[in-house]
Amino acid sequence: MPKPIQPEQTLEQLRALPSIDADFGTPEGAILCLEDAYRRRNVDAVCVCKDFRLEAILKLLKTDPNLVRDAEVRKKTTIELERNFRKELTGSWPDLKGVESFFVDRQSYISGVVAVTEIQRWPDGAFTKRNLLVANTAAGWHVLNEISDEELEG
Repeated sequence: MPKPIQPEQTLEQLRALPSIDADFGTPEGAILCLEDAYRRRNVDAVCVCKDFRLEAILKLLKTDPNLVRDAEVRKKTTIELERNFRKELTGSWPDLKGVESFFVDRQSYISGVVAVTEIQRWPDGAFTKRNLLVANTAAGWHVLNEISDEELEG
């Protein structure tokens, strides 16, 4: 779970933010679709909300940009990311029951990818913040992975 924070806005201000539809038409909507799939504990629905191929490309770019050119390496990395994600998820489902999501920032990350900052309010009243990369694909917006504040600023 992300580290607890004290949000800059009050709960009243967060709740007054525009509502977001859970669909693939916006980055925030894709995140809401992902969170809904988590609540339903449907691993296939969760994976539909993600784009492991683009996540693999970003990972390879950080590791060694030359590897991105190799289609077989891209394919293997994509398969490995999805396999590991499914294994980890089914072993430890996040409990998002009663969690409220508020989207407080969206920044361009690289071409076609944005970083969305989400504040989550947990049922116990605690707040957490996370940054999620979301890609604009031919099939709409899809979630990639979470990044740290340092990665976002760097």
